[in-house]
Amino acid sequence: GQFVRLNSAAIQALAVLPVDGEGPKAASEPSLLRLLNRCRTVGGQRMLSQWLRQPLCDLNRIEERLDLVSLLVDDWELRQSLHEQMLRQFPDLLRLSRKLHKQRISLQELYKMYQCLQVLPKLREALTKASESHKSPLLSAIFATPIKALEADFSKFLEMVETTLDFEAIEQGDYLVKPEFDDELKALHEELEKVKSECEGYLRKAAKDLGLEAAKTIKLETSRDLGYYFRVTRKEEPALRSRKGYTTIDTKQNGVRFRNGPLTEANERFLASRKAYDQAQEGITKMIVEIAAGYWEPLQQLSEIISHLDVLVGFAVAAVSATGKPFVRPSMRPKGSGVIQMTALRHPLVEAQGDVLFIPNDVDIRKGSSSCYIITGPNMGGKSTYIRSVALAVLMAQVGSFVPCDSAELTVVDAVLTRIGAGDQQLKGVSTFMAEMLESAHILRNATSDSLVVIDELGRGTSTYDGYGLAWAISEQLAKEVDAFCLFATHFHELTELAAEVPCVHNVHVTAEVSEDSFILLYKVKPGVCSQSFGIEVAKLAHFPEHVLKEARQVLSQYEAATEKMEEETKMEH
Repeated sequence: GQFVRLNSAAIQALAVLPVDGEGPKAASEPSLLRLLNRCRTVGGQRMLSQWLRQPLCDLNRIEERLDLVSLLVDDWELRQSLHEQMLRQFPDLLRLSRKLHKQRISLQELYKMYQCLQVLPKLREALTKASESHKSPLLSAIFATPIKALEADFSKFLEMVETTLDFEAIEQGDYLVKPEFDDELKALHEELEKVKSECEGYLRKAAKDLGLEAAKTIKLETSRDLGYYFRVTRKEEPALRSRKGYTTIDTKQNGVRFRNGPLTEANERFLASRKAYDQAQEGITKMIVEIAAGYWEPLQQLSEIISHLDVLVGFAVAAVSATGKPFVRPSMRPKGSGVIQMTALRHPLVEAQGDVLFIPNDVDIRKGSSSCYIITGPNMGGKSTYIRSVALAVLMAQVGSFVPCDSAELTVVDAVLTRIGAGDQQLKGVSTFMAEMLESAHILRNATSDSLVVIDELGRGTSTYDGYGLAWAISEQLAKEVDAFCLFATHFHELTELAAEVPCVHNVHVTAEVSEDSFILLYKVKPGVCSQSFGIEVAKLAHFPEHVLKEARQVLSQYEAATEKMEEETKMEH
């Protein structure tokens, strides 16, 4: 397929998309979408969400995206002007194109469309200039040239808006057709202008009456719903008190809105004339909308182009403004190259929390020598974070984003399959163990030699022996038969013995420092096997009561002594 296969477990376990649901937790949960979403348009946000669900498998398309992000990372001026100025000026073009297609669009929305089309020449010039200075035919071919063609398509639309809409009225917040179009409109427009000058006269009289300054401390304003009214600031409000002939409409943060008798009477005429104007312009509006509807397809094409540009600019912004160090461009290799190698890799979401000093780690997965990592070490030691950070970096690269490390050489994978955590399966009436088995079965059925498989603590939901047996069988199958890229974090230390039987299995461990009175998690991944499990030390970190810890140490030493005795007896028998 053209896209990476992502099981739903991977999307959830790697926090690719935000958690579904309402409330502050869902809103504050970190996700890859939130991290990379620096988009300025609604269309860009939609496209990014789609890209994250469908990372690319085609090396040429990945490189094309990375080339463009690279150019935007290097060109501060272009990135800044696109991100801070131009892209902000585009509304939801896809939604507008659908409304156009159905001919259910207002004059206000047509004007919005007109405004954003005015940005196109400036946008095209900036892209063309950058394309020439960076000698990048891509920027021109994907963005500048198609935009130029669309400018020509829309030229008649712009002319139509300029000849039919009343720009003076629009400045006042009224979306009207020019009065010259029709004799009835002309007469109604003259009436509206007459009422307006009457109201301005009433403003001067009211200012004199209240001892205020017209157009400064007392203003005449208009709104679509209320028509004309006076407004004074709350500071000037005492001038109104106990004055007869003035009616307050409402009091808000920005002041008090009110009218007197003459303004009320003039305003009723104004509202009636404007209603008549709206009705009289209905036929003309319908005709304008019918003509504009012919532009829905080019508008949809423009939506695609702007959204695409927006996502790539967002990737560049995310890369240069990352919390720790800037993200770097990965060096991509075709499928089957057999290497996933990164130095000083960081977990982008953990690092982005800001108050965390993140300890980076290296990874060097190579077919033949180390394609299957088995990771042991204490709970809370960073095993899960390490394996997730590898999977996230691979996904980010195949979406076209830079990655959070110092250098990266990545082979294109066809799938990212995970088995991490119990998830929400309990809500569906599925036990932890059953959930593990269902997801593991899915991985075994779907993984190929080009897949990346990430498994965390498999076999927790059943007895130790069953769990260990299944963990061994699954990891052996993935390493030996499937030959996938595999990261397997486990609490079964016996699993590390698989390295003696399968050449591509490579043992690494997360480290901890233990002395008489201290236990420090170092979050550093090193080659080799972890010497002990540190379960009691982690319990101590969690402030377990001392008497419980003492009891646990006693039971552990008794168990270890019994195990040693059994091993000695077995040796003697042999």
